Amino acid sequence: MSPLVKLLLLVAVVAAVWFVVRALRDGTGPSLRSHVSFTPVEELPEQAQQAIDVQLAQDQLIGAIKLYREATGAGLKESKTAVETYRWKHGGDAR
Repeated sequence: MSPLVKLLLLVAVVAAVWFVVRALRDGTGPSLRSHVSFTPVEELPEQAQQAIDVQLAQDQLIGAIKLYREATGAGLKESKTAVETYRWKHGGDAR
């Protein structure tokens, strides 16, 4: 491979890396952070909150997550985050 081709290839790689780093810093590129949005348990109907409280009091995190999913239709990640946040806010173990 000629030196000119090697130089052009090196310049292209450096430019690509610079562009990606700049895009990440500006927030215009793909995010490396995970963002989860959910409805807080406190905003659910009273009946749903009480059912989740019962499950958490019995140390049944999976049951509480299932109840949250039924009440909101949220995905597993969002539901787990919502229930664990609720448990943490109310003095439960954040595990």
